Amino acid sequence: MTINMTMSLPDDVAAFVKAKGNASAYTARILRRQMLAEQLEKSARVRAEAGIVTTAAEPAESEDTTLERWARVAGR
Repeated sequence: MTINMTMSLPDDVAAFVKAKGNASAYTARILRRQMLAEQLEKSARVRAEAGIVTTAAEPAESEDTTLERWARVAGR
């Protein structure tokens, strides 16, 4: 399901998003990354409070690969 939303953006930000082609898909991808990052930050805090030490990425791992791996861990 999708919901149609109207947002006000600064001119430079709007131009940047429009240049990506499908503005909705690009914006959704960026927001999903932010949502996942916030979930991972919360999870890291909980693990740290429990004394569990983890690493965020494997050596030479790209950001997309890290996000995909953590999404699998988070069950998304």
